[in-house]
Amino acid sequence: MSDWHKHLEHLEDKHWKLNKDIDLMERTGKYGDVDINQLKKERLHLKDEIVKIKEQIVELEKAV
Repeated sequence: MSDWHKHLEHLEDKHWKLNKDIDLMERTGKYGDVDINQLKKERLHLKDEIVKIKEQIVELEKAV
C-alpha cells in the first residue's frame, strides 16, 4: 500500500469518526451549535483533502 493510500485511509477514518461524533452531539442535544459547527467545518476540510488525494492517486495510477 502506498503512502498516499495510507494517508487516504487515515483521513477517511477521521472523517468517519467525526460523522459519528457529530451525530451523537446532535442527538443528545447537550452541545451548542458552535461546537457542532466547528466539527462540521473540520469534517468538510477532511472531505476536501480526501477528494484531493483521490484525484492524485488517480493521476499517479494513470502515469504508471
